[in-house]
Amino acid sequence: MLKNNKDINQKGFTLIEVMVVVAIIGILVAVAVPQYQDYIARGRVVEGLNLASSAKLAVAEAYATKGPSPMDRATQEAFSFTATRSVKEIEILANGAIAIDYQTTVAPDGKNSLILIPTNEPDVASPRAIDLSQSGVTSWSGGWSCRSEQTSLSAKLLPAECRAGK
Repeated sequence: MLKNNKDINQKGFTLIEVMVVVAIIGILVAVAVPQYQDYIARGRVVEGLNLASSAKLAVAEAYATKGPSPMDRATQEAFSFTATRSVKEIEILANGAIAIDYQTTVAPDGKNSLILIPTNEPDVASPRAIDLSQSGVTSWSGGWSCRSEQTSLSAKLLPAECRAGK
């Protein structure tokens, strides 16, 4: 038999305890979601760099066979690109640089380009680009760098090897 209501052991959470747990979960989600979105965007940036490897090969072959010449025309037959969910366009510029433009799901328009430059010093913080269309240029060793001043992607989205000069 029950003596009175005060003697019954109550089990469970109070409303305050539940509200504290919900607040903590909300704070964790508010921190985790932006971090996760940046993680996904960095993966998409790496996808663009991987897709650009065929463009780098086309430029290297064109330079080796034709010498200094406008690389956009010299590689026209050797390279083409079809847009993906992450990468809008990969374009070989006349000077031999490769422009990777990402979709707006990666970065907003105007801040979504990564430029790979041909250089003989790919490991320095601020490499000098070599213009492969100029005939009076020193020879090119085949090196590439993603540390270009023309890159408009946010530093937090760049791979570690691309951030050194930013």
